[in-house]
Amino acid sequence: MPKNGTFIAGGIVGIGLIFGIGMWYAQQRNYYEPVTGLTEVEIGGKTFEISGYDGVDGARTPLKLRGCFTLSDPRAAIAAGEPAPDARPLTTPDWITCFDEEAILADISNGNATAIMAGEDEGDGADLMMAIYPDGRAYQWRRANDKYAE
Repeated sequence: MPKNGTFIAGGIVGIGLIFGIGMWYAQQRNYYEPVTGLTEVEIGGKTFEISGYDGVDGARTPLKLRGCFTLSDPRAAIAAGEPAPDARPLTTPDWITCFDEEAILADISNGNATAIMAGEDEGDGADLMMAIYPDGRAYQWRRANDKYAE
């Protein structure tokens, strides 16, 4: 017959496992809402037609936004935004397959994609960033601005 310490240790491990699963769910699945079918985006106050939009957003924070789409006029879109060579895509949950932040950052760094700030103060303390490729592929996310710099 097991001793009382075995039940206590098992209980601690069980609670830790449940807590860990809950934390994983909160970070990876909860608070994200799929967004599809958008047909336009706004960059620097101008509206641009897009196709194939696939993304996520969240109601609790503006930093949940990730979007993948194709711009009809990438050159005009780049001209409408402010250059943002320091743009760094935020990490993304694994189930959001169209948004590869490491590849996007590498392409911005080596000049294969142009990073722009598409909108200031989109939501509470967040700026809208985009990486735009010459062929029209584009990715968007929000990053915290100076309001939350500290």
